[in-house]
Amino acid sequence: MKNSIITLLPSLALALILAACAPGNPATNPQAEDQVATVVASTLAVMSAQAPTVEALPPSAKLEDFPNKAFIGENDRFSVFVLDPTDPNSPEQIGQIIIYNNGTQTVYEIVGTFRVLTSTPIFNDDLGEYVLLSVGTYTSRTAIVISLSDKKQAVNDFCTSSGAAGSQVFWNDYVIYNNCDTFSNRPWGAGEAPSVMAVNLKTGVTTEIAKSDALRQFTIKRVTGNTLQYEETSVASEADWSNPNNQVKTDKTYDLSTLSQ
Repeated sequence: MKNSIITLLPSLALALILAACAPGNPATNPQAEDQVATVVASTLAVMSAQAPTVEALPPSAKLEDFPNKAFIGENDRFSVFVLDPTDPNSPEQIGQIIIYNNGTQTVYEIVGTFRVLTSTPIFNDDLGEYVLLSVGTYTSRTAIVISLSDKKQAVNDFCTSSGAAGSQVFWNDYVIYNNCDTFSNRPWGAGEAPSVMAVNLKTGVTTEIAKSDALRQFTIKRVTGNTLQYEETSVASEADWSNPNNQVKTDKTYDLSTLSQ
């Protein structure tokens, strides 16, 4: 009821003004004009009191607002820095990180403390919702995935096999990646023999897509639409890992839409 009266007050004030100013109206005298002025003033006061209060938005952070930072890594879309480094020249940095969108110039202050290395490879999904930091100095690396909308780490760290032995790709709210499985019968490095895994960045649930064993291992190639394309490398006997000519490579596919079922 109160809102209805307030809504009618401006119309009532206007009607009184028009009536007072109408030709031949006996109310067109100084006393009537004073009454009209009083009604208008009261109406404006009520309208002002009922006007909604608009809170000012906090100013957006700028990269120059963080002068004490160390560069960690970048790609063509994002740059990553660690704040307040104890030694800016150290290859290892520990602290809070910020992520800078090179195109929109948006700064994301990420919650938490992270252990990272300078010259860390940076990856992101097509929509720019997630940024993955691939931390390490060898083919087995620690993946740190940041949700930019939440401004925090999306899931726990996980190990990925990088380089020729494996990689990772984004698909919707998933990272599909080669993990860090090893087998002693592989005659290279630490015996890397990656499997193919998928981690849901919303729930943290991990799904095994293709599991390596003594005679097989897998390498991610690409994602096209909802289809993952990956490669199986297999041998007839464990001794054949020492002879590339005896290793058979077979293209495989996996329907990623089944992950959400």
